[in-house]
Amino acid sequence: MVFSPISFVGFSAAIKRMSNSSALSTFISQLLRTALAAVFVVLCSRWMGPEGRGELGLILFWAGLLATGNDYVGGSNLANALQRHSMASVFPVSIVWSLVVILMGFVGLSYFFTSALAWKVSSLALPLLLLNIQYNVQQGLALVRQRNRLQLLLEVLKLLLLLTFAFTTLSLSVSVSSVITSMVLAYAVVLILSTGLLNQEIGLALKNRQWPPGELFTHGFWSQNGHLAQFLAYRLSLYTLTFLLGNHSAAGIYANALLIADAIWIFANSFGTIAHVRILRSKNENFKADITLRYAIFALFGTVLACLFMAVLPSGIFVWVFGKGFETLKDTSLLLIPAILAVAASSLFSHYLHAVNRFKALFIANVCGLVLQTAVGFWLIPCWGVYGACIAADAGFILTFFLVYGFFKARNPHARLKGKIRFRLLLKVCMRLLKGRSARL
Repeated sequence: MVFSPISFVGFSAAIKRMSNSSALSTFISQLLRTALAAVFVVLCSRWMGPEGRGELGLILFWAGLLATGNDYVGGSNLANALQRHSMASVFPVSIVWSLVVILMGFVGLSYFFTSALAWKVSSLALPLLLLNIQYNVQQGLALVRQRNRLQLLLEVLKLLLLLTFAFTTLSLSVSVSSVITSMVLAYAVVLILSTGLLNQEIGLALKNRQWPPGELFTHGFWSQNGHLAQFLAYRLSLYTLTFLLGNHSAAGIYANALLIADAIWIFANSFGTIAHVRILRSKNENFKADITLRYAIFALFGTVLACLFMAVLPSGIFVWVFGKGFETLKDTSLLLIPAILAVAASSLFSHYLHAVNRFKALFIANVCGLVLQTAVGFWLIPCWGVYGACIAADAGFILTFFLVYGFFKARNPHARLKGKIRFRLLLKVCMRLLKGRSARL
């Protein structure tokens, strides 16, 4: 279709169709993507061991940090800006900003670390950043199913390319460089396909370039400050473990524990995405509060079931799946359960605060959690290693939960659930999801 500025009425109708017809497809897409991403990392762990997995996790940390910096302009605020502005005013500047971020990242990594690390991170981050911009454009244009299919295709290509590299060697082993190459190629192919699907919109946007609206920077700034703090809370321990302990093995074990946590967070991520759209559509404050509380309970309930499922698995299963060197992975994952539950509970309240533009509140909550986690981590990691990192994460994420819930209650002091919650039906749905996930993994 040819892009034209979207009217408020047209956008509202698109959002309504998206929330009604794409909620289930989004959940299924996220479920499949998570399963395929898990298989990808499991194979990397088996073929590289904890040391290689830790080195890969550190490269992905820096690439993710650049992606978070890119989202100051090309993130979710880009999708929001498309409600009120033409693509010609927001898309070109987001591309320029991504190139600036890549350049700054390359220079910084080359100066403080090594040029080899800078090249690996930059080559991975460039297609990733450009693709993320197009994902947000598709979100803003209500092309959610198109985005879901591209994201799913990306995970399929990563896995196929990794298998191709592995089977070219007789020992079924891969290097970190081979893994990075498979990811770069997969990102590049999907980026080309996405560009082709948005060819007319992108062509008109670049041809009819306009001065970008100020809100693209102001909203993105405060929104992304919170996202940056949240990203560091999730991933900074990978760097801290390597920095304090002097090797990548502990970081590799912790990275796989985060992978398991990411898989369990499928409930919070999915319910949060659906709730976010419904909150944006509604002008009824009571409905917004009710849907947040209701979906928070759903997400927490599903997460508890997933944690129980993980807890009853024998330790040998983790070693059988991930390979030698991960004998302590189950203990590490169990220590992260308080953090997993805290994130699941806080996710819906964070989505609520984001949807109602309370970006400063999100920033405060995430920064406080990050500061506490970092302080506890520097205290405990030298003595307890990866277990210290888990305890630090528990402390930081629990504090973040209390803060985001406090901000939610301050805005909705009389918020309460309306109607009944059908836990029996929810239990059946969650058990089916867990059964399907275990079969895929």
